[in-house]
Amino acid sequence: MGSGQTVAVFGAYGHTGRFVVAELVERGFVPVLSGRDADQLKALAHERGLEARAATVHDPEALERALAGAAAVINCAGPFASTAAPVIEAALRAKVPYLDVAAEIEANIDTFAHFAGRARREGAVIVPAMAFFGGLGDLLITAAMGDWTEADEAHIAYGLSSWHPTAGTRRSGAVSRERRGERRMRYVGGRWEYRADAPPTMEWDFPAPMGPQPVIGEFTMADVVTVPSHLPISDVTTYMTAAAVRDIAAPDTPA
Repeated sequence: MGSGQTVAVFGAYGHTGRFVVAELVERGFVPVLSGRDADQLKALAHERGLEARAATVHDPEALERALAGAAAVINCAGPFASTAAPVIEAALRAKVPYLDVAAEIEANIDTFAHFAGRARREGAVIVPAMAFFGGLGDLLITAAMGDWTEADEAHIAYGLSSWHPTAGTRRSGAVSRERRGERRMRYVGGRWEYRADAPPTMEWDFPAPMGPQPVIGEFTMADVVTVPSHLPISDVTTYMTAAAVRDIAAPDTPA
């Protein structure tokens, strides 16, 4: 892809979508704004001087129109349990690469389960979880592997001093909790395991300026889906600072 190309952004007016649109413009691409709320799209299009194409995941023809002429589509609209599959299907029909920023574990598992084989057969590009959770940790682990052909374990620790969730983050979290009930998930021995016990608490020695911090172990994030999808690592574990976990769990944490 090169400068001047059109990129459709689904969920363009959301918190993350606005960052993606701004970054695309900064890099010389031409975003086409899409999503279900025509009024918010119109306002953002007027603000940015860009084209808006309203579409919902329940209208395949509208999604096709939204992607017409685009070189790729970036899905920023959660919950991705509802949006990923329909937008991926539209991208496959349009024969353009699909990326999303899903941090929903179950949605990412579904994407690999339902579309990995098809993408390989059709020579399509489908890239889920390419955001802070998922993409960043995956890239770091891939770089750390170097010329290794396999590893026994991968550990990724997030040193967040706080975590003020967006409304979209809260909605996506609610969908994930509804799907797995009171259980948590971890990836061990090359397979997914559901656990009903509390995750372990430990201390992680982060680089300065954070230093040693209490973390919640087995706080499974999207990296645990993406890393073993292409690297032969049978145990993948992510850790989150306890302060951030308290923030995301508290109903009164500000947005």
